[in-house]
Amino acid sequence: MKRYLLALLVIFSFGATAQSTTGLDLLGTRSWVRVSWQPVAGATQYRVYLSTGEQKPQSPSRVLTPEVTRAYFTGVQPETTYHIRVEALAAGKLRKAWTGTVKTRKDAVRDPYEQQEVERQPGSAAVPQGMQVVWQDEFNDESLNLNKWVPEYFSTLNYLNETNRKEMLEGRLPEPGLKFNGNTLTIFVNDSVPKRIYMPGGNQKISSIQTYNWRTGENLLDNSRGGYFEVKVKRSRRGQPKGVNTAFWFDSPGPDLRYYLQEGTELNGTRGIRPAGQVFEIDVFEYITAQFVLHGHVNGKGEFQRNLNTHIAEGFQHEDTWVTHGILWSPTAVKHFINGQLIKEYTDKHQIYSPNHFMNMFLGSYGSGGEVSMEVDYIRYYQWPLRDGNELPNPGFEDSGSLAPWEGDGTLSAGKTGSYGVSLLPGQGIEQYIYLDNDTPYSLEYWSKGAGELEVTVENVEMVSGKLTAIASRKEKGKKNFGRASLDFRSGKEYGDHKKTVRVSVTNRGTSEMNVDDFSIKKVKKPVK
Repeated sequence: MKRYLLALLVIFSFGATAQSTTGLDLLGTRSWVRVSWQPVAGATQYRVYLSTGEQKPQSPSRVLTPEVTRAYFTGVQPETTYHIRVEALAAGKLRKAWTGTVKTRKDAVRDPYEQQEVERQPGSAAVPQGMQVVWQDEFNDESLNLNKWVPEYFSTLNYLNETNRKEMLEGRLPEPGLKFNGNTLTIFVNDSVPKRIYMPGGNQKISSIQTYNWRTGENLLDNSRGGYFEVKVKRSRRGQPKGVNTAFWFDSPGPDLRYYLQEGTELNGTRGIRPAGQVFEIDVFEYITAQFVLHGHVNGKGEFQRNLNTHIAEGFQHEDTWVTHGILWSPTAVKHFINGQLIKEYTDKHQIYSPNHFMNMFLGSYGSGGEVSMEVDYIRYYQWPLRDGNELPNPGFEDSGSLAPWEGDGTLSAGKTGSYGVSLLPGQGIEQYIYLDNDTPYSLEYWSKGAGELEVTVENVEMVSGKLTAIASRKEKGKKNFGRASLDFRSGKEYGDHKKTVRVSVTNRGTSEMNVDDFSIKKVKKPVK
């Protein structure tokens, strides 16, 4: 069972912060306010007051028994400051009181209670060492956090159905079946929930949550730099449901079919922008067999042809048992994990499936004529920590305990300041593929020493084919002591705000050892006029 640790917490931010005063922890989302406090010995009652003004209301908003130290308030207004007062009473007399304010926000908030869950229940062995959680939902609250999720189902392929598209635009999509118990979320369909079949003529009711709102264009999760995603679920079915499916997946977002259609294709006035061979959908698992699918082949008429690739992991029990699924999405690779075990990896640098833009993330249950459910313990999104404007992961070789995510045949050695660096013997090299903002000026800086000759190159990477085009290069003789060097470049162009994949390579072209350390790639600030 998950337990809330009601201690004074250090608050971390992801766009905004939860708010805290001594003994009172407050979280405001667009849909609810949560108030938590430390228990008071001997208290027989807690009274909680909530108001938009500073004056204490005449009557409490909640009167709670002494074992309850958390309260929720729904029906709040977003972007509004609320005043909170909590009173602990014993035998009708005031023993202690706390006051605080909280602003209901629309952006995602890193919740200290959720962060503690990562320590209490770490992710699987597949979590890359050095990566950190940047977004998560432990589903410990009483209702859905609408700062993180859109409680309706709509995907790219539904856009092709005129009825579904009209319902989406008019806000008439069926409401999902969701149940919370304070520890998990159950996403379900049964004979009465949702109220109807999703698609006319189909055989599935659909209960689903996602991170992109097709109607408004609001994206609740910017995952455009990829990373590692992990979810722990238990999937079940009762009776003889039709169209059974349970899924954790990613879909190229709206507001039209531009990501579904391939480059050179136009349909109903929409031009495709997706390079042939790049995914428009990734199913980390679907169906009861937990099939993994990379969707992508679409012909010039906009007709789906076949998957780019797919596989099913054998030897796993997926019904009525807890299973952990993970996907590592990097600039050149897609890797699939179950219970911390690598199942399949797609790492061909000349057939890059990886998208270079954010993707809509889904959790859902599908079926009719019985019950289909998926209980979710947690979902977590991990990324490499980026510090002080440096957009290069593991820049000083300190984060992962290895070269990763660098690749190559260099070895860890003493660094510039006694920490880790990398030793390159003659002919050895390291490289890293990274996502950068496209068509943007950057400066690469690094430190090196040794008697060899170092070559540092930055290249643009073509999507799918992986073709390399050099944009900046530097050769230099080594020095006795560590010296700093820099290399300016401009990343290549991509569509809109899509990321540009860039390869950074470092090679010892000399006949003696070279040592390198402390790389950084930072945007070049525009000169002040």
